[in-house]
Amino acid sequence: MNSKTCIALQAIVGAVLTLGACNSTRPGTAKNYAILAESGISTVPTSAITGNLGISPAAATFITGFSLIVDSTNVFSTSPQVTGKVYAADYAVPTPSDLTTAIADMQLAFTDAAERAPNVTELGAGSIGGMNLARDKAQVRRRRNLRYCCA
Repeated sequence: MNSKTCIALQAIVGAVLTLGACNSTRPGTAKNYAILAESGISTVPTSAITGNLGISPAAATFITGFSLIVDSTNVFSTSPQVTGKVYAADYAVPTPSDLTTAIADMQLAFTDAAERAPNVTELGAGSIGGMNLARDKAQVRRRRNLRYCCA
């Protein structure tokens, strides 16, 4: 994908920004997370999340419904619902500083995207609850050079 084409679905829910592969917004280290939040991440089992979860400055206790299992290093947790690792600001070094950087990168990417001229097609008329977007659909949209951003 070139730097002018962005087909990531970026959903902002409270302080949560889910970043996909979107080079044009330069997500920095935030791209290492499927879900990155400042205040809380919650689910009702069963979820299936592929990628890392991160939360900062909130602690791991603000990640609910995932049945977290803390690794012996206390750098990350795992969950049966997450294919990846779960990180929180109260975990061992280097996690707090890594998350601070990722949150700052997320905020920069959001500001960058918000400052762009509107070129938006509303997916589902803004109502994306319950939708399951397959990767192949994203590739079709990418070829059409559409940008989807839902707030």
